[in-house]
Amino acid sequence: MRFFIRKKDRKIKKAAFGSALFMVSAFALLNPASSYANKNTRDSDESANSGEVAGEALTARKIFEKIESSAIEILPLSTRLDMLDYWDVDSVYKASNAMEGLSWLESVTPNYLKVHVTSVSSLEIKLLPLKKDKIVMTIYTVGDSEQAEDSQVKFYDENLKELPTEKYLGMPQLKDFFEIPKGSATKMKEIEEMIPFPTIAFTANPDNDNLEARLTVEKYINQDDWNIAKLFVKPAVVLEWKKGKYRK
Repeated sequence: MRFFIRKKDRKIKKAAFGSALFMVSAFALLNPASSYANKNTRDSDESANSGEVAGEALTARKIFEKIESSAIEILPLSTRLDMLDYWDVDSVYKASNAMEGLSWLESVTPNYLKVHVTSVSSLEIKLLPLKKDKIVMTIYTVGDSEQAEDSQVKFYDENLKELPTEKYLGMPQLKDFFEIPKGSATKMKEIEEMIPFPTIAFTANPDNDNLEARLTVEKYINQDDWNIAKLFVKPAVVLEWKKGKYRK
């Protein structure tokens, strides 16, 4: 089943989209060979190696089409292309995925894309500048109101070959998320004992190259401990893209 909603200018866009669909359908009836060729083209695209993007203009949407990632393996290429097609006519298409749930796009720009893979997971794609080329960052985040959000950050070259994350991301430490004033009865060592396994949600900024990191432990640590820790926790830690690496 397909669901889609209009982002803006509903009546105008709906009329334009309906006219466009009518024209395409009429053309297909009058030109069956062309329709068959278009189908074969898409089928051919789906069977192509999804990791090859060399020689193409690198954009976030192209990465969304081509990347091979376990994070979005429940979205076949045909579904991703449908989602982008609807986006291009100013609609948000809620597509059925292989988990029998819905997936939808939230944002698409040349350098940034965010897709809700399921109701509890999302994938962000961000293009970052290097000296002579670009690098691709993906952020896969899982979590909701019942589960602490946690992110996995990966990096790829222009041909979507995975690169070592530690080379491009200076991972924030637990102490970076806290600001404890001098003379406080609470010490950082105590907080480290309260939070042995920190969970962090990362978010890319669509408008610049900054990366925001949020500590998301409040849903699983002892509530009494959290009542103490939250007095000193920062809303977020902002990492800046400097000389090809994220740093504080």
